[in-house]
Amino acid sequence: MSATTADPRIDGGGRPLQRLLRAAGRAGLAAWMPYLYVAVLGGAIWALQPALIDGPGAVDVRFSAVVPLALVAFGQTLVMFTRGIDLAVGGVISTATALLATRGADGATLWLLIAAVVALGGVAGLINGVAVAVTRLQPFIVTLATWSIFGGVALLILPQEGGASPPALSEALLGSVLGVPKAVWVVALLLALWGWLRHTRLITDLRAIGSDEQRARLIGVPIARRTIQAYVLSGLFAALAGVWIAAQTGSGSPTAGDPFILSSVAAVVLGGTSIFGGTGSAAASIVGAIAFLLIPDLIAALQLESFWSTFFQGALLIAAVTVSSIAAQLKRRRGAA
Repeated sequence: MSATTADPRIDGGGRPLQRLLRAAGRAGLAAWMPYLYVAVLGGAIWALQPALIDGPGAVDVRFSAVVPLALVAFGQTLVMFTRGIDLAVGGVISTATALLATRGADGATLWLLIAAVVALGGVAGLINGVAVAVTRLQPFIVTLATWSIFGGVALLILPQEGGASPPALSEALLGSVLGVPKAVWVVALLLALWGWLRHTRLITDLRAIGSDEQRARLIGVPIARRTIQAYVLSGLFAALAGVWIAAQTGSGSPTAGDPFILSSVAAVVLGGTSIFGGTGSAAASIVGAIAFLLIPDLIAALQLESFWSTFFQGALLIAAVTVSSIAAQLKRRRGAA
């Protein structure tokens, strides 16, 4: 008798629910869930208040909000491939907006300032990566510390919300090209970047590290180098998100990045990336970011109090983690069988 039929936990004695779970697992349960979230939430909003979906300027407004979360979620996905987490994105974003809002720049000087801000994000990621990969400290502790450090730097630069980001920055990043909002182009560029990056050795190695670090080391994966690269890229994407926020708001804030810490993790998990590492997709994380940001619109369409938005975002996150956990268990059971 095969292991599949001998184990009632797997076969379920013909129970419909367990057969459904096994079928969903074979179909890639976690992979298609973010698209279902967007379809259900978007459909509900459109049925209640169509203007929130297809009204004048709705696409521009929605995608402008998606861009910074999509950027942070992209980098966070790479880190979570390795079973890590990057809380420092909050401090990096805050510092980026503070610098851009307090350093008047124009022309070539502006682009040098942007380059310096993005480089600072890379430095933050380098610090995190080295600390995690070389000292073997827990990513949560390391990035919590660097979040605090960069949050302090942001407060030193800009003690309170205000300042003014260069007008040329908003002109460069906002508006439309060929009748399509620039925010849509940015999201499309991120999806194209992932389409190329997913086939590279970097992503293969990061997934291998998250799946089984000891085995990855035995087959020659450069664990430390790849881990550092993941955190550096996360820092760079967080800094780019800070640049976008500064352009979008026209100002800076020493706490601008704090909401993106948990929301980026939520977007990645909603996108189907496993919290246990090794699997996932940055493109799906972007879809997860869209789903996460649709919830406040649904609450508005339902004419509920705003606090329900946080409640349902948390509920959706729990549902996503549950689906991820079920998919992981099914995968392990199939492997054991």
